[in-house]
Amino acid sequence: MEASLLSLVMGGFTSATIGAAARLGVADALADGPATGAELAKAVGADPDALESLMKAVTALGVFARDEEDRYINSPLSEQLRSDHPESIRHLASLLCGLYAQAAAGGLTQAVRTGTSVMPHAFGVSLYEYLDQDAETARIFDLAMQDWARPIGVLAAEHVSFDGVRTVVDVGGGNGALLKAILSAHTQLKGVCVDRADTCRRAEAELRASGDEDLIGRLAYHPSDILEAVPEGGDLYIIKNVLHDWSPESCVRILSNIRRAMSAGGHAGRKPRLLVVDPLVEHDSGAAFRSVIKMVVGETNTRERSEADMRREAAAAGLEVVSIMPAPADLTVTECVVAEGA
Repeated sequence: MEASLLSLVMGGFTSATIGAAARLGVADALADGPATGAELAKAVGADPDALESLMKAVTALGVFARDEEDRYINSPLSEQLRSDHPESIRHLASLLCGLYAQAAAGGLTQAVRTGTSVMPHAFGVSLYEYLDQDAETARIFDLAMQDWARPIGVLAAEHVSFDGVRTVVDVGGGNGALLKAILSAHTQLKGVCVDRADTCRRAEAELRASGDEDLIGRLAYHPSDILEAVPEGGDLYIIKNVLHDWSPESCVRILSNIRRAMSAGGHAGRKPRLLVVDPLVEHDSGAAFRSVIKMVVGETNTRERSEADMRREAAAAGLEVVSIMPAPADLTVTECVVAEGA
């Protein structure tokens, strides 16, 4: 049955209620068992009447549930809003239903009129400038990127060949979730996570606080503006869910920086490889909607990209595409090496 126009219009409120429950940590509070509305409000630090209204809404949506004593409990859906769930999307929900939704509501119309990015219309600054100004949102952003990266890290650890690889460099790797999965499965490897300075600072502090001496010794964080430079020394470079937020010109610039780092060579004369893990329209069932998200948080002129776009950008950056393979979560893995003569 097709949704009514009114139900679609009301979708923003649906998203907002789920996002609020995620940010408040309701699913975490219910992890130990059922709770009344008053008990739940105390646990998450909320006004009891306001939280009751919120919980009625998200329960009606089927995200949470009630037991036979009319207390709130987690459902199979809300379990994924728990911070400790192996497939948690708590922080991703907080970001998508919070900042991204606010930006779309405040600036999408003007952005469509002008063909520019939404963020400056909504908040007067780009996404990363906004994160520099709002420490709490920046923290949630890091954790949301971790939610996105965690399952891909598990798949990469299982299916990517690491023969002859000593060091993996994750370009734009956030707090290192993907590298942690790879390094945990392949204890001979070292990893370098490249990202913004504040992201690296938070991630390094978190890693040291974990007390995992093995991982502390093998995972390093390298603050860098990837539009300007990428560190040398990697045998395998990975860039995941990054390029789709940038214009074609910026994609070529980032890929060129990676190619320069790769041209320095890996260990024992081995030629480094690059894996670009990004949505391409041929393998992305959500491409139509994702294009709007790109307008919200991406650079101006950012649009959905095809295999032909990927090949063109790689060639312009001095890279040769070896293979293009569809991957889970509507992603595509493009393997590249440095082109002859580049």
